[in-house]
Amino acid sequence: MYRFVHILRQFVILLWESKKAMFISIIFLLIGLTTFGSSYIIGNKLFKTSLTLRKNISITVFFKRDSENDIKDCIDEIKQIDGVKSVQYITKEQAKENFEKLFPQYSDVIAALPENPLPPTAKIQIDDLSMGERIKDIISTFPAVDTIIFSKDTAEKINKLINLIWFLFIAILSVVILEFIFTIQSVTSFVVDIRKKDIKVMKLIGADRIFIEAPFIIFSLFSSFVAWILSIFVLNRINIWSSGIVQGLLPFSKEVSGISIAGLYWTLLLFAVIMTLIGSIIPLRRVK
Repeated sequence: MYRFVHILRQFVILLWESKKAMFISIIFLLIGLTTFGSSYIIGNKLFKTSLTLRKNISITVFFKRDSENDIKDCIDEIKQIDGVKSVQYITKEQAKENFEKLFPQYSDVIAALPENPLPPTAKIQIDDLSMGERIKDIISTFPAVDTIIFSKDTAEKINKLINLIWFLFIAILSVVILEFIFTIQSVTSFVVDIRKKDIKVMKLIGADRIFIEAPFIIFSLFSSFVAWILSIFVLNRINIWSSGIVQGLLPFSKEVSGISIAGLYWTLLLFAVIMTLIGSIIPLRRVK
């Protein structure tokens, strides 16, 4: 009980003597946590949305209007191609309905035509986007096929975006780790210098390491905890704004994927505790 009271008393003294250092520490730690959290929120939403877009990229086959009798055999042959996941056949009537839903302003024009001008089509999902060109070349040889569309450029851009997201997140995480440890280490070193004589006296009288170092570690953990609490309010707003940012970066996406914001908060707390312990123990070990 005495040990606990003494450690708590020393922590309060440190808090009172180092208010400015505490304030500066909280500001820098808040910047670090906010940077880490916001990069995770935006990066995760971009990553998940990009994966969804990549899965939805398909090969669209337009059949010749006069080859309806051969379409069934053609679709059976397409299903047998290595790398084809699924084939969805769309009749002329279904194509017309889909067109009118997407472009209702042209429904009168379509209705005025003597016959349906839209050809039967097929949407082909593939296992790997890298197989798209090969599958497209094979399908183009079938006599019932008129035109084939495969958005290879879009697929490549999405792959590049996914790789860029990973690179930026790892780079930002590395910078935040260094910034976090450096901030904690600098503030702890400053506080230790203020109490260096007291530490030496306590060592001379035989005080153990936990008894001496615990107030300083609690001081650093308190700074991190306050910064974490503040970061929750900031990241909550960023999470709301980030959907619009992702939608702007990926304007052709129909829906932006969400994230587990509560899981992010607990991850940030664990990150802050680990980095704080590392950053505060380093200068404490240097005191002789």
